[in-house]
Amino acid sequence: MLFAVVMSMLATSASTHAQTITVQCASQQAYVGEPVRVSVSIEDATAFEGPFIDAVDGLEITRLPGEQTSTRLEFINGRRSESRSVGIGYELIARRTGQFTIPAFTVTVGGKTLSTKPFLLNAVVSETGDLLIASITCEPSTMYVGQEGELNLEIAVKRYREEKLGITLDEGSLWSLIGRETSSWGAFGPALQKMLSENRRPRGESRIIGDTEYIVFTISKSFDPIAPGVPVVGDVRIRMDYPTKLARGNDLFFENRLSLAGSRPISVEATIAAVTVLSPPEGGRPAAWNGAVGSFTIEAIAKPVDVAVGDPITVTIRLTDESTTAGLAGLQAPVIADLPGFLENFRVPREAASGTIDGRSKVFTQSIRAASDSVRELPPISFVFFNPSSGGYETATTQPIAITVRPSAVAKLHSDEALGITTEPGENFTKVEGGLLANASTAECAEINTVNMQLIASTALLPLGIAALPFVIARVRRSREARELRTRVARQTFLQELSGIETPDPSVVERAFLHYISARTHSDRDGFTRKDAFDRLSECSVDASLLANCDDFLRQCERVRYAGGAVDIDAVRALVDLLEVATAKTKAAAA
Repeated sequence: MLFAVVMSMLATSASTHAQTITVQCASQQAYVGEPVRVSVSIEDATAFEGPFIDAVDGLEITRLPGEQTSTRLEFINGRRSESRSVGIGYELIARRTGQFTIPAFTVTVGGKTLSTKPFLLNAVVSETGDLLIASITCEPSTMYVGQEGELNLEIAVKRYREEKLGITLDEGSLWSLIGRETSSWGAFGPALQKMLSENRRPRGESRIIGDTEYIVFTISKSFDPIAPGVPVVGDVRIRMDYPTKLARGNDLFFENRLSLAGSRPISVEATIAAVTVLSPPEGGRPAAWNGAVGSFTIEAIAKPVDVAVGDPITVTIRLTDESTTAGLAGLQAPVIADLPGFLENFRVPREAASGTIDGRSKVFTQSIRAASDSVRELPPISFVFFNPSSGGYETATTQPIAITVRPSAVAKLHSDEALGITTEPGENFTKVEGGLLANASTAECAEINTVNMQLIASTALLPLGIAALPFVIARVRRSREARELRTRVARQTFLQELSGIETPDPSVVERAFLHYISARTHSDRDGFTRKDAFDRLSECSVDASLLANCDDFLRQCERVRYAGGAVDIDAVRALVDLLEVATAKTKAAAA
């Protein structure tokens, strides 16, 4: 009974704590342009409004997202004590030198106002000097749109040596002082995150710059420029706590440990070294060039090479980059329908051939069909590319491939005149050897080679084909009606794809815009690209300025996907409104 009373007292008794607000600043010494963390703690307030703080001229005060809530339980002399704390983070960034008075942070709890005490913050210019250098280089340093290179972010940290202890920090210790969370990594962020997820870090190498030893950490990413000019890498600023003093001490297990006794925050914005991205020259550019940049060889294989008229022939084209710098991801196959000898003798699809990357090669496959049994070879296939080494356009060409094309079906129907047979009126022939057959059996027809099994089969299937004709016509009509409906509702579909999204993903906007152009221009192709959009709108005689604006917007989407940022959603809506009018006048958009 006594035990139950004691437990009841423990469960119901609790001491009350005063509601308070406190502030802690990481450092009262700040550097211009560098953030200083401030933590505001509200104790034992289940509900409150704020914190609030007045603006300060020359100082940026930003509340960080999220709150940290903790609850603490204590039992002292049989009494239960509970307290609750809410922590809220802020960043202070001085935009000029001088001493700032940070005003009180205030909260309202149950109609009562709680305030912190004001404190001082002294801001000075951070003299990074030669302690930290960040630069971005490109390999190769001069490249063309269509090539693939590598961007390297090099972070050079001056080697630190503690003279009193005779200790020089190794690369791992220096890397740990770089602020991975506080630094801005721009386009190099995904590459760094991939390293960290694999429990790796950039390898540091010792390098002498001037007369000073540095540890240089390198983060690399592939680079395939989509436009000439300086590469867009986003905001890349490296922050670190550079050591000013080391100390030795014993840890929990009485081991002699080295610790950071003093440091100073420094930061530097990465500079882009001389990197030049050019467009291949327009002068002397062949009409067959489709954007390939590099040095290529071409091979072609055709299977089978013994076919009947109309049978498919699979053509495999292998483009191999000898320069090792070509951007294979965007490499397109030659359009064989435009090459001499193909359109006249073969049925060739207009769709771009699909491609797969195999090492430094890209392999394309396409199916074509011979139009007549007079075809004797697969014509040479040529591929035009711009060679950066020579600075000119070059062409690689395959050898013709010999093929055998047989008639698709043969029925020998010899005339009497051809056989030299004459007949008199009234004569009744039941069978003529080698000529037209009257009462001959199927077996006899086969023996004298006048009717083959293909002819018999096609004759038997003819009634079925006639019976199925209405269904085929209905399906074609439904397909046509569906395509016309897709064209009419293209704008409505586009707006639905973007509805309810305040800040849409650039890839979502790009995909929706390409879907709209594809539907509006009656294109049924899968994998509709920016180039396809440009070609189809050109065929629809869209005004040149509107065409350029559409292409520029799609290029912007590609650029933003690569380097980060946002796209103007109102701009793309305006483009769609203009395209509605422009494409309504063309056959491609006619319903």
